[in-house]
Amino acid sequence: MAARVTPVFFLTPQSLVKCVRAVCLVAFGIALFAPIFPAGADEKEPPREMTFSIVRSSNSLCAPDCPEWIAADGTIADTTADAFKAILKKAGDRNLPLLINSLGGRVDVAMAMGRLIRDRGMTVEIARTDFSRCKPWDKECKPDFKDGTYYGYANLTFGVCNSACPLMLASGVRRIVGPFSRVGVHQIVTTRQKYRDKYRIYKKTLSSGKVISERKFVERELIGTVKSTDLPKSLRRELTDYLTSMDVSPKLIDLMVATPPEDIRYLSMKELKTFGVVTEISEIEELVGYRICKGRSRPENCTMRD
Repeated sequence: MAARVTPVFFLTPQSLVKCVRAVCLVAFGIALFAPIFPAGADEKEPPREMTFSIVRSSNSLCAPDCPEWIAADGTIADTTADAFKAILKKAGDRNLPLLINSLGGRVDVAMAMGRLIRDRGMTVEIARTDFSRCKPWDKECKPDFKDGTYYGYANLTFGVCNSACPLMLASGVRRIVGPFSRVGVHQIVTTRQKYRDKYRIYKKTLSSGKVISERKFVERELIGTVKSTDLPKSLRRELTDYLTSMDVSPKLIDLMVATPPEDIRYLSMKELKTFGVVTEISEIEELVGYRICKGRSRPENCTMRD
């Protein structure tokens, strides 16, 4: 909103500066994916907020008993945790696996969702979900089922989990990555916004003849943004406590700090296992493959539908 400045009525006796910390990890340099992903891959689309969907395998060979899962695709933003809570409520008592494809986003929100994932005992895998007809984040896209479920399939080859996303991955009870998926980290960017409060001044004459002034708050104006890659001690402690609680080595933080925000430090399969970021590396789809509901041990995410 543009500032309305009238010298007679506005007074800023002292600049009131309020710093609001928004801790973010954003995957820069999308062009870096050009050698890895084919033309038209989702990673070349403009960043958008993470969307959650309940998905059913579109492979007709599994019908009528097919695996279902929660697909998470997009960047982690301010309201992403609320959207995640909503999809968990929609899933009800079913403990569906979570398949994530994300370039990153807010660290604090990623950890908040991570705690929900661990409390619920969920399995997390890095995989891109490709939908059969349309993408749920497109306004014209309608679900394939009345309960809001979409048909789709898991694409292990092009799954990506960068920046803040590994914090979500680390929270799974089972944490799975395929050999062609990418998991990367870099420095945390801390953003502080400075504001100036504006007031309207009123003069009032008392019966005694004394003139007094009163002020009424009008608006808060953003006067600047300061970004820093210095990791505050308090945030390092929070990250250390979080990773430790997830059975992941806090040494992962050192890799983050050593990588500039405009770059990505991709973790090797060995590093993913050594740091405890993953519990399994799988070349096949063990969570949502069309055959999993046909065996003797029927997974919890198998659902009968007519």
